[in-house]
Amino acid sequence: MIKPLLTPLASLPPWPLGRKLAFRFALLFFGLNIFPFPLNALPFFDGFFFDVIDEHFWNPLVQACGRWFFGLPEITVRPNGSGDTTWNWLQQFAIVGLATLGSLLWAWLDRRRPSYHQLGHWFAVWLRYYLAFTMFTYGFVKVFPLQFGTLTTYRLYERLGEMSPMGLLWTFMAYSPGYQFFSGACEILAGLLLLFRRTQTLGGLVTVGVMGNVFMLNVFYDVPVKIYSFWLMLGGAYLASLDGARLWNLLVANRATEPVPLRPFVPSRGFAWAALGLKLAFVLGLVGPMLYQGWQRNQYVDAPKGAFYGPYRAEKFERSPAPATPDTLAWEEVYVDRRGAYDLVYVVNQHGLRKRFNLERNVAARTLRLRDPSATDTTSHPFAWYQPDSASLSLVGRLGPDSLRVHLRKMPDRAFLLPSRGFHWVNEFPLNK
Repeated sequence: MIKPLLTPLASLPPWPLGRKLAFRFALLFFGLNIFPFPLNALPFFDGFFFDVIDEHFWNPLVQACGRWFFGLPEITVRPNGSGDTTWNWLQQFAIVGLATLGSLLWAWLDRRRPSYHQLGHWFAVWLRYYLAFTMFTYGFVKVFPLQFGTLTTYRLYERLGEMSPMGLLWTFMAYSPGYQFFSGACEILAGLLLLFRRTQTLGGLVTVGVMGNVFMLNVFYDVPVKIYSFWLMLGGAYLASLDGARLWNLLVANRATEPVPLRPFVPSRGFAWAALGLKLAFVLGLVGPMLYQGWQRNQYVDAPKGAFYGPYRAEKFERSPAPATPDTLAWEEVYVDRRGAYDLVYVVNQHGLRKRFNLERNVAARTLRLRDPSATDTTSHPFAWYQPDSASLSLVGRLGPDSLRVHLRKMPDRAFLLPSRGFHWVNEFPLNK
């Protein structure tokens, strides 16, 4: 085993002014974004920190920034399935402002300090473990095809022009579990490299590459995770920049590089064992459950669907109280699908209705509940379901204030090219239809 090069802290060179200013800003910018990690990653703690930090610190500050700088009234839409809400953008505006003011005040109060070697080390540890945790989180839901799921019958019947850009991207990814696995494996690789100081720079570079691609997909396919993916990419860039001069010499200037002294910042054998124990606790306590939950949820992905699922056409749709004629909310086509580990119901009609519901089904009680994933509350709509034969399905229940009775008949089977084409090593001619 190669021993680290030991260099006394006092003999390390001072930092130039620009580096000190950049470090102070980076610590405050990333720190405000990721605090209180890792406490908020622990079970039962995430809700507590949301209530205390988001509700009592961030929300008043965000509302104040909206009023003072942009003349906006109270912002009621909070982060939901979208991480690019007005609230999110104002939060980043506030973070950049706080980091700028804080770094300037810090520079004035601590203007005699020559460097931040010790603090810089621990900040890099905190940041790379946060990035590693995030890379594992995104990676495992792709290795097990849970984020994008699998192709649904609704997508197969839907016309391309009726898809949203995000829906098109999700369909592109859902088509190929193999490509999902590859994408997730790249993210997991970045996370593994970030766990160790010796591979910190390489982990940062891999993170930049992986998250740069994700950010561009989010931008050009209108996926509302642009803010988050961008500063994850910035986090990888910051870690790689700590070796910026050596990377320049190696990759551009064609000059030799010198090894970096990997000194222990708490030179104690007991601390080294404690650090190893914490690393194992991180991997086993946070990453282990991700792996297990991904494997467990994947069992449902691969489970047989049964006759309940499929594309249906509504033979009868009754709504009470009686609607206007024509009923623009009448269900005409209903797709009962499984996408990844979730059951979904898509409802379509010729008047432009395109509605998706999350589905929770109780097979024993013959009941189900539909929930609108775009709603700000968690209200679910109860139904009883009956299936006299494998080709029909009846639903009786309530959707908001309305009582519904729907009788559905399965559409005839269709042979779609997309799910049946498969992979070919040899293609005598391109099949581009």
